[in-house]
Amino acid sequence: MSNDAFTVIPMAACPQLPPEPHDAQQCRRQGASFADILTIGADPKLGIYLVELSKQFGWTISRVPGWEAADEFLRDTKAAVAICEEILPDGSWRDAAGRLHSIPNAPALVVIGDNEALLDEVLAFGGFDALTGPLRDSDVVWSIASAWQAWMKCFENDGSGDLRCSGA
Repeated sequence: MSNDAFTVIPMAACPQLPPEPHDAQQCRRQGASFADILTIGADPKLGIYLVELSKQFGWTISRVPGWEAADEFLRDTKAAVAICEEILPDGSWRDAAGRLHSIPNAPALVVIGDNEALLDEVLAFGGFDALTGPLRDSDVVWSIASAWQAWMKCFENDGSGDLRCSGA
């Protein structure tokens, strides 16, 4: 897949709109290697909503349009939380979840959708949480913060000298 096949928009948590899109190669040249949140989906409102909601926490956010772009993004960049729309331009959240299972130290998956039965499905696929609309700020913040904490706990030393999530 070429570097121009998707757009990565690194967004600092601030009250401004996201910067203009640039390609992944440029992002790598600037040394971007970690994002607190990776949003996967075609709805630009979700990215803007998350920037506004998370500005007080200083979370960094990157955005890709689909699961294939997320796969490429995660080859070079770690993310703590992946927030995935239920329906993607190149599949569904299940495609993203399936791919995340094969990535070492994969981000905790939170799915946003309309299906009321989504939570049970997401948990069965190994995801962290599911949120259905209308979104409430407190639920979104709790889900992101909890998923981030769960992801970080994987890197705590368990006393054996090994990182528990290495190569998971």
